[in-house]
Amino acid sequence: MSDSGGERRLLAIMFTDVVGYSALTERDEAGAVRVRDDHRDLVRTLVAQYDGEVVDATGDESLSIFPSALQAVDCALALQGALRSHPTLRVRIGIHLGDVLRRDGEVIGEGVNVAARIRPLAEPGGICVSEPVYQMVRSRAQVRARSLGSKALKNVEQPLSVYALASEGAEADDAGKPRRKGRRIAIAAAVVLLAAGALWIARAPLVVWLSLNVPRIMGASVEQEIAFAETPDGVRIAYATSGSGPPLVFVLGWGTHLTEGIGSALYDGAGFLAWHSRNHRVVRYDGRGFGLSDRDVDDFSIDARLRDLETVVGALGLERFDLYAYSAGGPTAVAYAARHPERVSRLVLAGTYVASQRGSEQVRELGDLFRFAGTRWDSSAARAAITEFLAPEADDVQRRILMHFLEIAADGPQFLGFFREQLAIDVSGEAARVRVPTLVVASDADSAIPLASSRRLASLIPDARFEIVEGASHIGASGQDPRVKQLVSDFLAEPVP
Repeated sequence: MSDSGGERRLLAIMFTDVVGYSALTERDEAGAVRVRDDHRDLVRTLVAQYDGEVVDATGDESLSIFPSALQAVDCALALQGALRSHPTLRVRIGIHLGDVLRRDGEVIGEGVNVAARIRPLAEPGGICVSEPVYQMVRSRAQVRARSLGSKALKNVEQPLSVYALASEGAEADDAGKPRRKGRRIAIAAAVVLLAAGALWIARAPLVVWLSLNVPRIMGASVEQEIAFAETPDGVRIAYATSGSGPPLVFVLGWGTHLTEGIGSALYDGAGFLAWHSRNHRVVRYDGRGFGLSDRDVDDFSIDARLRDLETVVGALGLERFDLYAYSAGGPTAVAYAARHPERVSRLVLAGTYVASQRGSEQVRELGDLFRFAGTRWDSSAARAAITEFLAPEADDVQRRILMHFLEIAADGPQFLGFFREQLAIDVSGEAARVRVPTLVVASDADSAIPLASSRRLASLIPDARFEIVEGASHIGASGQDPRVKQLVSDFLAEPVP
């Protein structure tokens, strides 16, 4: 509806301001400017993620509007969670649902005034909402609300009931600051991706910090149970299960960490684990030397890797299951399917191969690279070199994140030992003996696994289906790319012959 040249609409209005900004300006003007800029950048990034619009960002304050109260509250909770561990930046947030007039880039009306008056009622780091907003979100299981009673607000005709919000599972400290937990990891991934574009390289440290800490606050995308089993040669293997349905066992390869690594339930930004946990009981494990499994090992042979897989499926009592392997996990899965055809219903091999091209220039270069990394793993330069090999298309933010995952996954000797043995593994003979329905997925832009290697793998397995995804990275080809997820899901939904 138009009104005096503007548009009148029912919108959710969110005000934020930085706690203690004036005092910070007096004692550290440069620091205050950094805090102000961080606040603005993060608000712009998150508001856009929730289909909102930042109308004004003056000084240490911001005014944003959203199509619905639900979107505004989700944005506020994500903002609150993202800043929970920030050393200097805390904000107050106020949200109201009201009738406003949009005109010449401004929003005008009592709704704006109410939201502005609600904001100071929030504790530092807290969120306050009006009665109309509370009524919209009260039924959501993940949101908790605490009534602050009826408040008389300046320049507002009638008193208004106000509520302090937090997420399910959050605990309030004595100052009333709710601790944010349990939000979907997809939100965190979107924060990271959008922030990377909005903040650019100058803001890379903040974006990296967000990408690694927001998921910890918001919680994992799926619930997984961690357990341990011991192999015949005395190595303790960590494995995780999630979802329900027919079992789907993943062979993860190298550089993994079930709870803290890339693709884990905590950092399942692409929704890979959540996707497959919808219809399957998903089983994943850290191979020897990596993640939560025993690290003080030196046997990474194909027989040793098979013992890891056999130990996990034995501990779970799985008699028959689908097997999904990617990257360096491929040879293990191929050998297992050839040796235990009665156990494997279907086989998926993504972004992988049967043997290294020993003697090739690429392998010689990789040998030099991994020897350097294996002996100097405590150096960021070593991990940066491996990251460049795995994801040459990554930007500065993505490189730093991958370097962190490599650092926590294992130590230098494990990476070096795994790679040396990888060069010796050749399961071409086993591939020719595989007799289960098999899908091989490869990317024409995979920097780590040449397309020819995946093509050869598919040619060796009788009746294997070969699918090429254009433009996916090595990580995408291994399953994170949505096209790969759909290909695999369709294949696993087919009836077993």
